Amino acid sequence: MIAENYTSDRLSNYLSLIVGCSIMQNITPEQLYKIIGQNVAKYRKEKGLSQLDLSLQMGYKSVSVVSGAEIYYNGKHFNLEHLLKISQILNIDISEFLKY
Repeated sequence: MIAENYTSDRLSNYLSLIVGCSIMQNITPEQLYKIIGQNVAKYRKEKGLSQLDLSLQMGYKSVSVVSGAEIYYNGKHFNLEHLLKISQILNIDISEFLKY
């Protein structure tokens, strides 16, 4: 059973992610990428990191991935690996990036 592997807080976060995804069923992938980018920018700024700081910690030498994906420039967006790394760097739950 899935609940056996989660603490109460983690289970709550997991369930809110499922609920959040069902609420977002009428948006396009482009809209979702924009939401994710805006949330990454918000949490990055809250942690006091520049785009360059975050990029370097992710293993990139320039800000192009972060800057482009935060504003969905020319279709650039974060992939799951990016979001995992960013959530670890910022020390926040990955589901926070999906909140509308």
